[in-house]
Amino acid sequence: MKCITFLAVLCSAAAALAGEVAFPALVKPREIRTVVADGKHNAFTAVVRWRGAYWLSFRKGPSHSYGEADLIVLRSPDGDSWSEHKRVNWLTDDRDPSLLATPTRLLLYDVAMEGSKLTSFVTFTDDGKTWSTPQPVCQQQYIFWKPIEHGGRFYATAHLKSHDGKERPVHLITSTDGIEWERISKIRGGNSESETTLHFASDEKMVAFLRQKHGSPQASILESAAPFEHWDERPCDVHLAGHSVYTFDGVTYLFSRTHHEKGTGTMVYVYEDGRLHPYCRIPSGGDCSYPSAVRIGEEMLVSYYSSHEGATNIYTARVPLRLK
Repeated sequence: MKCITFLAVLCSAAAALAGEVAFPALVKPREIRTVVADGKHNAFTAVVRWRGAYWLSFRKGPSHSYGEADLIVLRSPDGDSWSEHKRVNWLTDDRDPSLLATPTRLLLYDVAMEGSKLTSFVTFTDDGKTWSTPQPVCQQQYIFWKPIEHGGRFYATAHLKSHDGKERPVHLITSTDGIEWERISKIRGGNSESETTLHFASDEKMVAFLRQKHGSPQASILESAAPFEHWDERPCDVHLAGHSVYTFDGVTYLFSRTHHEKGTGTMVYVYEDGRLHPYCRIPSGGDCSYPSAVRIGEEMLVSYYSSHEGATNIYTARVPLRLK
């Protein structure tokens, strides 16, 4: 025992001398709950807290691919029991919901497809009952992705839906009300760009975690200082897909689909010193992930989907926050 302890101390000291950050073993979710299990393909989640309740949206359809699909919005008083609040059927295939909660308004974004036509819409409610008429937020064929708030403005990304890897630019867009958006810059283009999630670092730099659907590296991390017109890029050494980023108590977490020796899964990373460190593996597999998270007490409530139990179901996990 003394030898093992001594060796651990030596390893920690060596890591410190090498400039590495010692990281603890993976934490385990405290609880997993099945939210929706009805034999349909339930996927692509978004969750927020607004006006004393939790709101969770996801896509319900026949399969992962194009088909007759709706967005469902669930509401919960406690993050445990959920009831259907709203069903969205704007075009044939409604998918990839995003939720943005402001002090006075809850906004729901939808990427809606009708054959080869794609439109990103927004609708909102000020009272949790009546919703506005949906209206477009991007140019045709652009996928609206993961809005965030910083310094009294909203930021999001939009990438072109195209099968040509040379024609998939991703752009940074901004808004003062979450409804009318304008372009700031092109983050990257011409190499299979896809879902790109934003985060503001402590030095006020904007960080973009970019998924690249083909080629290598599969993912990149880009940074830009205000006015966010020029981007510096470095490789990301983990798989990114359907990812989201949140900061709780000064710790930044990235949630993403992951690849491992047994297949796919859902991983929570801590973003620290410019790197992603594995923090918590959430039980999932097969067609899975697209997680979202919100703080609930001293934990994170993580929504995600998975087919590891057969059907493609919606789940929530309670994950402990990292102690600083």
